[in-house]
Amino acid sequence: MLNLNRTQVGQFNISNSITIEELQNQEEKELKNSINKNLITIEQLFKEKENIELNDKKLELFLNGVKLTQNKPDGIYKIYSNKNFIGIGIIKDNLLKRDIII
Repeated sequence: MLNLNRTQVGQFNISNSITIEELQNQEEKELKNSINKNLITIEQLFKEKENIELNDKKLELFLNGVKLTQNKPDGIYKIYSNKNFIGIGIIKDNLLKRDIII
């Protein structure tokens, strides 16, 4: 085998991608439009995951690395506070810990 091209990983498909060269050859205004059009946010990336809403006190603990008790199945969750996306958390053994914070 001389060549191998990966055309899809999960929800990402090569037909929806742009090359670094295409980005480098764009004017600044075109570049901003291209980035806004093609950029996928972390919130969008995890759109299938369940939400957890934290109050202000729990949010402060969460952001400081404290594991919070959550009676939910193990897995990845989107974290919100006051309906604002905060980041991604992981529950394992009924404990929620931070993973990605925006």
